[in-house]
Amino acid sequence: MNDAIPMPPLEYQALVCGSNGVHHFEEVGRGLVNMLDHYGMLSEGVEFLDVGCGCARVARYFMDRSVKSYTGFDRHKGMIEWCRQQITSRDPRFQFNYFELKSVYSVLDNEQGTIDVKSFRFPWADESFDSVFLASVFTHMPPGEVKAYLGEIARVLRPKGKALASIFFAPGELETRGRGTNVFHNADRFLGDLACFPFDALLVNPETPARSFSCEHNWYLLKRRKP
Repeated sequence: MNDAIPMPPLEYQALVCGSNGVHHFEEVGRGLVNMLDHYGMLSEGVEFLDVGCGCARVARYFMDRSVKSYTGFDRHKGMIEWCRQQITSRDPRFQFNYFELKSVYSVLDNEQGTIDVKSFRFPWADESFDSVFLASVFTHMPPGEVKAYLGEIARVLRPKGKALASIFFAPGELETRGRGTNVFHNADRFLGDLACFPFDALLVNPETPARSFSCEHNWYLLKRRKP
């Protein structure tokens, strides 16, 4: 199925994955799907939420899977429109949502946003999803926004459901910025915020092409505890 889907515009690929060309975009997308497979997050009948889905870097590679549903959302209107035209039109299990969220990333994509992330509530009911994925989302969010999203993930994730997310760390500071868009977190602060929610957390750092980014992604597998 994914062979029939055209590649996104190069502008979108660069915003999602850096200006390293189509091969890199494809390699990282496949690597991330392999990682999701490894942690059992794409099993038959799964209802999947992709936070910061971009231009379907991962969604295009599991359209032939037996997931029950895929829901993605992003703050880039053009990417969401492209996903709806190229993917939802082919498979209605795949739904893409646009929210006008503020972000430090606006300096690159010029998507200014009007919604404060710390007050944003995911528009889905409690315990709606089996798997939640955030690839390089926390890496562009300050600590208060990350904590707000952790709370929403805990709310929409079913008991025993899994989330997989990456984050940048830097020693000492509570928050530092790199190139204006990369946010580096204090590990103790992040783990303290994480402990506020009903997750069993494991630092996994698997070997994937995602590690070829200019900064090292620290990957956390979060399993939602039963109430």
